[in-house]
Amino acid sequence: MRGRDGMRRGASGASRAYPFPGHGPEADGSTADEAPSESLADVLASDTASDDEPIRSAASPPQPRTASPDTPPISTPLAEDEPTPSGPAVLLLGPLTIEGATGRVDSNRKSVATELLAFLALHPGSDRHAVDSALWPASRVSKDMRNAVISRARSWLGTDTDGNQHLPRVQNTPDKRYRLGPHVTCDWLTFQHHAHQGLTDHSEDGDLALRRALALVRGRPFAGMDPQRYAWAEPTIQEMISAITDVATELSTRRREARDPRGALWAAQQGLLAVEDSETLYRAVFLAHHAVGDIDALRSAAERLRRINDSIAGGVEMEADTAELLRNLLPRPTHAR
Repeated sequence: MRGRDGMRRGASGASRAYPFPGHGPEADGSTADEAPSESLADVLASDTASDDEPIRSAASPPQPRTASPDTPPISTPLAEDEPTPSGPAVLLLGPLTIEGATGRVDSNRKSVATELLAFLALHPGSDRHAVDSALWPASRVSKDMRNAVISRARSWLGTDTDGNQHLPRVQNTPDKRYRLGPHVTCDWLTFQHHAHQGLTDHSEDGDLALRRALALVRGRPFAGMDPQRYAWAEPTIQEMISAITDVATELSTRRREARDPRGALWAAQQGLLAVEDSETLYRAVFLAHHAVGDIDALRSAAERLRRINDSIAGGVEMEADTAELLRNLLPRPTHAR
């Protein structure tokens, strides 16, 4: 079962690993684990404050504002921003898809061929033992069986404009190992490239790189995969979720600080496509709505988070940081004296 930011809930309590050092979400010495939890309904229904009571805030949230005329508007990457792929694409950041294959594969053979291509996109240079262990972890695999799967995947991908196979025969590779051809792309590898560039560059170019990374996100990584397969992919899925959360949080913060709340909201919402129950990203959404004074949208987002929390394992409490932020952002009710 998924928990906060897409991680598994369990007794181990393992912490998340962030692939981009120094960019973990809200590394601010939060005391969320020390504060008592409360339900989102409690926060939304709170009416204990008077209108002259000071707002409690450890990190004073911004006052509602609109973007100034010279603020750069949200500019999500357009298709022409990226080079046009010249070959097939292995798409992992959402429903698992192979795009641009020029051959054919029988529908009852497509699932295992897709898994093979996804594995090779992430593990180039694998030998036959690695392939067997990933695709058939509990079975003894014959050479004929493996070769048949690889041959079908090769025929499905097709060839480049020079007639070279997108999945070369192993005997034609320098190290006699399996790898996809140079014209086959993978959205996760492209995401990592843009994310690394953007996280180390705080200029407008860096923000554009982060936007390009997030534009690749279509949903939860590896969505739609066969639940009986892909055990090998689970660590990578968690790495993807952590990276997407980090990039979305970073870009949302940057755009909010640049007085571009629409850009801040877009970044947070792109992250939520991958991990719908991330309170880290919901806090970014709340701040973006608050930045333009859209309290109705803020309340609606808080209500969506409440419904998600209620659906997880019979109901979970909101994080203390989220409760505190909502108390700071939502208007305090007035009372007659």
